Amino acid sequence: MAASLLCSFRALSLRLPRAAASIASPAAVSALSQSRAISTAALSASASTATLRANATKSVTAVVQQTRGMKVHSSVKKRCEHCKIVRRKAGKRHNGYLYVICKANPRHKQRQG
Repeated sequence: MAASLLCSFRALSLRLPRAAASIASPAAVSALSQSRAISTAALSASASTATLRANATKSVTAVVQQTRGMKVHSSVKKRCEHCKIVRRKAGKRHNGYLYVICKANPRHKQRQG
């Protein structure tokens, strides 16, 4: 809503009737240039905050995507003292998978493939 208000204000300040344009005094021209500068500054400030919000949203989604994966190794090993080896999904035909889970460093997550 604020952006549309600023756009309306900018459009109004940039318009000058044709009759007034031919008779415009130097004082009126300087007042017009000042109002144009004010509206341009306000418009650019709102655009920069919108850009910052968009960048912040992109970075949050990037963090979510990074924490999803798991390394696959033929032999899994503990990489620090916080790593735990867990055996899961054992059935009749196979012994299950070995996983390494680390809460201290999520990069240490591994699965035996």
